[in-house]
Amino acid sequence: MTNALSPRDLARQMVTVAGRPYLPLSFIARLPFAMMLVGILSLTTIERGSLALAGGLTAVAGIGTALMGPVFGALADRWGQRPVLLGGALISIAASIAFLTAVSDGASDAALWLSAAAVGATMPQVAPLSRSRAAVVAQRLEHHSPDARGRALPLAMSYESIVDESSYVLGPVAVGLLASLLAPTAPLVASMVLTATVVIAFALHPTARLGTARPVHELDVMARRPSTWSAELSLLAVAMLAVGAVFGSTLTSVTAYLAALGQTELAGLVYGIMSIGAIITALAVGLLPPTISLRSRWRWFACVAVAGTAVLALVPGDGAVLVGLFVAGCGVGAVLVALFSLGANAAHERRRNTVLVTLQSMLTVGQALVTALTGVLVEQSGAAAGFAVAVGASVALLVMALAHGLVASNPSATESMNSG
Repeated sequence: MTNALSPRDLARQMVTVAGRPYLPLSFIARLPFAMMLVGILSLTTIERGSLALAGGLTAVAGIGTALMGPVFGALADRWGQRPVLLGGALISIAASIAFLTAVSDGASDAALWLSAAAVGATMPQVAPLSRSRAAVVAQRLEHHSPDARGRALPLAMSYESIVDESSYVLGPVAVGLLASLLAPTAPLVASMVLTATVVIAFALHPTARLGTARPVHELDVMARRPSTWSAELSLLAVAMLAVGAVFGSTLTSVTAYLAALGQTELAGLVYGIMSIGAIITALAVGLLPPTISLRSRWRWFACVAVAGTAVLALVPGDGAVLVGLFVAGCGVGAVLVALFSLGANAAHERRRNTVLVTLQSMLTVGQALVTALTGVLVEQSGAAAGFAVAVGASVALLVMALAHGLVASNPSATESMNSG
């Protein structure tokens, strides 16, 4: 027996519980979500010629996700993941068809707003529900293996973040390639095909039982208990907004930067550099010793995000844009691992789906709202102004890392937080 759980040990345990096909399945099933915001932004910019409108529609889609995400999480806690994912997949396909029709037929802006909101609201929440399944596996290991204690959950969340960020690399890249090689509508069509096949397969996979619904009498008892949404979870939700703001302002600014060069269709490809940095650090932080707390990781890698966004805002040139995107991605990638790990630790085991979906939703709404606001800003003042927004969001993320120490110093918060 080794002295500490290794990534290989965790992967072996995950495969034992979930089966080998689950790992590629859970990755591919995330692609429709990863393609959604970039696909809406790119399609609307090309078809309607307005980055402000495109940013607004992206924001509406993100708000739809944020509003309905916690509802889907609560339904999954009550009824199980399978029926929620199946129903969401079918409605999502219908909403995407409505949006594509509205854009292609020159429908009114009102029709675009409504259909974009429907696309976001119905998008299946694969990533947080997969995190919920992985958290169950990790915490079972921590309960039964001394070697796994304090290490399994951060490793599981690192793995999930790597898969997430890999999907965010492939998603925008796929949008860029499909839009440039086939048609502007091709990315959303491909997203619908994946939803109809792979997302449904994810819903039907046996691991859905790890998010099994509770008996009704147990739910009634839970309903009479005080709310499990603590001050710590509230701070984590706001921090997710800030991470989303970094992503949203960066994506819009990169799009504006390339639009000025007449290369808008490459936005997804260039933006993928940020996700590559996030993948590398998500892998690296999973190997850090448990003595380096999740809070410390959040604090130090928020500093890295500040440095990367500062390069984007202050240093001109194509090379600086690529370097800044990579460094900023390294920072926010590690912060995301810490935030999801802290959230999984702080969540009541019977509310984990709700908590993790809510955190994912806050990330999405932060990205969407700031995408819209930055879209208006960059049309008036250029890409540099949008990159300045990313700096501000990164600084806010650092301030909240420091504030987390104050929240977790309370007895109730300390009890819910495993420093990792």
